[in-house]
This record gives sequence, structure tokens and C-alpha cells, in this order.
Amino acid sequence: MMHDGIWLLVVFRECIDCLEMYGMKCEGIYRVSGIKSKVDELKAAYDQEESTSLEEYEPNTVASLLKQYLTCFTKELMPRFEEACRRTTETEKAHEYQQCNYLLISWLIVHMDHVIANELETKMNIQNISIVLSPAVQISNGVLHVFFTHVQELFGNAVLKQVTKPLRWSNMATMSMLPETQAGIKEEMRRQGFLLNCLYQYLQEERLWKVQRILTALKRKLREECETKIAQEIAKLTNILLAWENEILTEQEELLTMDEDEEELQIILEYLQRQNEELETKNNHLNQAIQGECQVIMELLVQLQLLQMQGAKAEQQVQEDQEPEWHSVLWPKEAKGQPNAGKEPVKPSPSRDRRETSI
Repeated sequence: MMHDGIWLLVVFRECIDCLEMYGMKCEGIYRVSGIKSKVDELKAAYDQEESTSLEEYEPNTVASLLKQYLTCFTKELMPRFEEACRRTTETEKAHEYQQCNYLLISWLIVHMDHVIANELETKMNIQNISIVLSPAVQISNGVLHVFFTHVQELFGNAVLKQVTKPLRWSNMATMSMLPETQAGIKEEMRRQGFLLNCLYQYLQEERLWKVQRILTALKRKLREECETKIAQEIAKLTNILLAWENEILTEQEELLTMDEDEEELQIILEYLQRQNEELETKNNHLNQAIQGECQVIMELLVQLQLLQMQGAKAEQQVQEDQEPEWHSVLWPKEAKGQPNAGKEPVKPSPSRDRRETSI
């Protein structure tokens, strides 16, 4: 079983992947045999579990290698497939086929169906593929014909998934091939871990050591990636915190400036209030002084009017006092005929005295 959970040998899957990519336009694929020495070279490399690159070989060589391995895979399946073909209904046939090595046959038939679909380039139809494949898989042409004519009904769920080989330790140059992303590193660690478990079972110490070295290198690089990412995040957060701190300091300075301005405004307001109170006090004093002066003026005016009235009365009294003298001058006889009464002393006139007195 591979690390991705598919129970197929690596050589089978790698041959399928190579032929799916480079063999669909190769004329006579599976019919034209590859160079025997190249096929034996590849087979020996896989038997010794050495690292191989099938892309460096011709598609016919890879197809010949796959046919050799198919001969070993399907020896026990021939009688069971023949028995399945004798079933009367398609449902019974499908059920019997699934009891065999369904995964291996489904991948093989789906792959061959792709070859048949490219018949214009490969020149391989159902008959040609059945003739070429029958000796390799040891399945009769009738069974293969049933497979190829009922691909969707029998193998519709089969999906060819490309295999990703685990890294192999050769020297320090392999270190440059390590994945760059965290997802790639984790996926490669999963593959190496699966391979490590398999090697533990087979106790291949040398290969085990190499895989362990790759696994250690992957863990170290993952840790470095995580540390680098954490350091970048910390630096980013530090810059954000510094920016926030600068903003807070700026706001504090602005608030302090505003507080100082408020204090100055408060001092000015208190000074203006004191000046206003002083002005109001002076205004009250002036109003009181003006009212006092007005009362004095009113009193003086009243006194002036009284004095004027008294002066007028005094003049009138003087005039009345002077009238008897005028009569005595004009009519002396009358004055003589009158009895000479004793002259009374003239009384002082209060109005005259008051007129002579200065106000």
C-alpha cells in the first residue's frame, strides 16, 4: 500500500502515470516492445528499490516493464475471471468481478480505455489491446472484451490518482529539494512517516537511516519556517504596537495642551469676572452718588422756589407799606383833619430782613 491509502504497488502506479502522460500519442503502444536491456535495467532498479525516473525512458520500454509485472500480478486471477464471464446477468458478473482484485483490474482497464480513446494516435483499438493484453494478464479475449465494452458499468468509480514519490536520501544536495510551503512539508513528512513505518517492518536499516535523516531535515525546516513566521508576526505586531503607542502619546500631548489652554482660559475668565464685579461695584457707587446729588439738587430747587415765593411776598408787602405815604403826599388836608394820633414805632419787616440776608 502507498502512503495515500491506495493498495497498489509503486511500479504499477508509476508506469500508469508515465504512460498516461507520455504514451497516449505513441503509435503501437503495448504492441511494440521496448529495448530488452532497458526493460531489464528498470526492473532491476525497482527490485532493489532504487530511485528511478521513467520519464527518461521511451514509452514502449515502460509499457513492456508494466506487462512483465502484470504477468506476476494476475496469475491467480485467471480462473476467477473465467468463472465470472459464465454468469448469466450483468449484475452477477459485476459482483463476481468485484470479488477479484478489483482495484488492480479497474485501474488497468480504465488506463487501457484511455489508450483506446486515443486510437487515432496510438492505432490501438479494443481488438488490438485485447490481443496484446491477454497473454500479460492471462485473461481471455472474451473477458477483456466484456471489460472494455462495460467500463462505466463495471469500473465507473475508478479514478487514476497520480503518485507522489517520497524523497530519497542520496547526499546533502537532496536538501535543496525539500518543499518550501508548510503544507508541502507536512505532506512530505506524512509520506516519509509511512515509508518509515514500512521500513521498520522490513528492518532495512540502511534505508531506514536515510529516511530518518530526511524526516529529521523536514522537521528542522518546518521548525525554522514556523520560527521565521513567528518572528515575522512578532515584528509586525511590534510595529503595530509602536504605532499605537505613538498615537497614544500624540493624543496625550494634545490633551495636555488642551488642559493648559483650558487653565489659561479659566484664569482669563476669573480675571474678567473680578473686573466685572469691580465695575458693578463702581457702578453701584456711582448710581448711589448720582441719586444723592439728585436729591440735593431737588432740595435746592425746592428751597429756591420757596425763597422766590417769599421774595415775591416780601416785595408785595413793601408795596403795601409804601401806599399810606403816597396818600399823605397827595391829600395833605385829609391828613391834617385827622386826629394826630401818636406815632407808633415801626416794626422790623421780616420779609425785608430775609431779603437782605444772603441765601
